[in-house]
Amino acid sequence: MKLPNRRVAAIGIAGLAAISGAAFAGPMALAGAGTGPDTVTTIPALTGVGTTLTLNAATAAALTGLGVTVAPEGSATVSGSAVTFPITSGYVEIHSNHHHLPGYIEGSIQHYGSGLTLTAGSTKVTLSDFVVDPGASNLYASVNGVPDKTPLLQLDGRKVAVSKDGSGNVVLDGTVANLTEGAATALDSAFGTQAVKGGIPLGTVHLVAKGKANTYAGKVSAVPRIAGGATSLDLNPTTAAALTSLGVTPGVTGTATVSGSTVSFPITGGTAVIHANKHYAPGYVDGVVLHEGSGLTLSKGSVSVALTNFSVDPGNSILYGDVNGTVPAANVPLLQLDGRPLTITAIGGKVHLDGTIANLTATSATALNKAFGVTAFAAGMPLGTAHIVVSAS
Repeated sequence: MKLPNRRVAAIGIAGLAAISGAAFAGPMALAGAGTGPDTVTTIPALTGVGTTLTLNAATAAALTGLGVTVAPEGSATVSGSAVTFPITSGYVEIHSNHHHLPGYIEGSIQHYGSGLTLTAGSTKVTLSDFVVDPGASNLYASVNGVPDKTPLLQLDGRKVAVSKDGSGNVVLDGTVANLTEGAATALDSAFGTQAVKGGIPLGTVHLVAKGKANTYAGKVSAVPRIAGGATSLDLNPTTAAALTSLGVTPGVTGTATVSGSTVSFPITGGTAVIHANKHYAPGYVDGVVLHEGSGLTLSKGSVSVALTNFSVDPGNSILYGDVNGTVPAANVPLLQLDGRPLTITAIGGKVHLDGTIANLTATSATALNKAFGVTAFAAGMPLGTAHIVVSAS
């Protein structure tokens, strides 16, 4: 892990999710769990509510001794020694076969727009946009706004307990978030000590989650963790001409690139599952594909709208994103994805998904009309054709 000014800090969250009676946690047995035929419960879209980390008292004292102060960032909130990070999106699948690899619980749980700042003297480090990978039992984050693929925390769910709150949300308590060896080494180097070791507990996690669960049985081809690749969008010529006539100019921001009428957004993480049964509902391609740190801009005169940090939910055929860098309490559905022309191929160890049509949602069309003072944007207007290339770790 690499940070500017040689200052490194790692603190975090952990958790799993459970929805509408489909509870799950660490090594806890599910009903009917075993080594027989694998039945899988998926939650294609997590919708909240939050993950709370109660800081380990000894670790808190050690940070104080090192002169490091901890404060919430963005939408995170603090109560005593507990910090809460809202869950903004995610995907989870739970396998009844506990021998499924890399873990019988897989997915990605995002906490965009919140985090922690660690300050020592004049140095300030921001850890934000936490992503939990329950399959690999790791937590990843953006460091000073840049996504980092090095795990910050290892998540130990052996003592987790599951219950429900008064609203029917599932509550998971007891997962322990431990520093990884890489984070511990970086801390020692930053503060000139040998006191920080891998495995030191940062705190205990309390997670409350909700969403809609689906269950399926049958063969799937899973990508437990998406390690890279890109999503490219070929702008629809008719839509491009309409934008030109409106005086609206498309552009890119962050790590996005453009070549002719094609815009590419690097994939920064996620998980994907392809069902053998193409009649599986809501869609035979499930998961979440993340594109942190890149986006599309639409400009007219002094007005510029930035659509960034895309999150693709292929199961529900929706692309979510941030508008002008603001992460709302709920995701903004920007595009509806029509996968009927979709073709899937495997080439050179990568999966190619080609032909999906990306159409404006009513939400995005209304927002664009308001921003630019027009009435030309409409729900269903095709923005372009998507090509996704994914590689897995």
